Amino acid sequence: MATVASRGALTSLLGALDRPGPLIILPHDNPDPDALASAAALKFLTARLSRKEALIGLGGIVGRAENRAMLTYLNITLVPVGEVAFDGDTAVVLVDTQPGRSNNSLPEGVVPVAVIDHHPAYDDYRRVPFLDLRDQYGATSTIVTEYLRESKLVPEAKIATALFYGIAAETQDLGREATAADIEASHFLYPYTNKRRLAKIENARVPREYFRVFREAIERATLYDKVVVSMLGEVQYPDMVAEVADFLLRLDQVEWAAAIGTFGSCLHCSVRTIDREVNAGDLLQRVLGSRSAGGHDMIAGGRLHVGDDPAARERAAAMVRDRLLGALGVDPAVGQPLVG
Repeated sequence: MATVASRGALTSLLGALDRPGPLIILPHDNPDPDALASAAALKFLTARLSRKEALIGLGGIVGRAENRAMLTYLNITLVPVGEVAFDGDTAVVLVDTQPGRSNNSLPEGVVPVAVIDHHPAYDDYRRVPFLDLRDQYGATSTIVTEYLRESKLVPEAKIATALFYGIAAETQDLGREATAADIEASHFLYPYTNKRRLAKIENARVPREYFRVFREAIERATLYDKVVVSMLGEVQYPDMVAEVADFLLRLDQVEWAAAIGTFGSCLHCSVRTIDREVNAGDLLQRVLGSRSAGGHDMIAGGRLHVGDDPAARERAAAMVRDRLLGALGVDPAVGQPLVG
């Protein structure tokens, strides 16, 4: 397996896409801002440089208010994967995910023509014609911004705004796992962004139900020494699990925060940390299995298929919690309610 060099990457990508048939850009299921921005920018680049119109496939849903606002204010159109024909002529570009991962809807047996991601390589992808994996970067949007710069095109305001927000959201405003490349990309994009639309996305309006969910998340949170875990039960959308984990890590006496919840037939787990001595992605892979989880030093997520039986889902959630605490060297019996 080999990754492409950063200089000249766009030329190599366009060469891999130079084939007949439709083009599908597929981010991970329930895409976050980084995945949405990267996909939208790739669609822009292929349309301008290859005169090739692409569809952005959607597996799962877009639930988080900020993510929905991105679609609205930046005119990003998604097509449900159920309406996409993955036949022999279709070229697929995987964005912010990789083949064989449980977090994307790439049909089994389909080999993408390109994989672009900022997560570590989870397998040997020698059959993929174009492979650009840069786990030293904080965001996939940074990789795609470098393609944009290589193209010499003047960035459209909506594309620049998407990429800027994608980097900001993934790195928490360049404060989490950001590198010099992420900072440089943000500085390049900022003059082209639409500040009014960016503000509307960052301060997206939320329904009353949102506050009820967060109240319950806090009430269901348990403190285990330096770890806080919230058992959310059924959630309205998968991204809520990550939102709660991000929120809980603000607690000043913890180094690790986790949220566990079910959506549909899957159990979702998100982990966050300020501890740089332990890799959150590696830890969650040990808990959920290498194909079911992934991440970086400070942020990780994963999901397991648990079916529809309420009792089985509850047992699975408790098992994941206990295994996570065990991996962190914490006794599940020593927990205390966060509030109450």
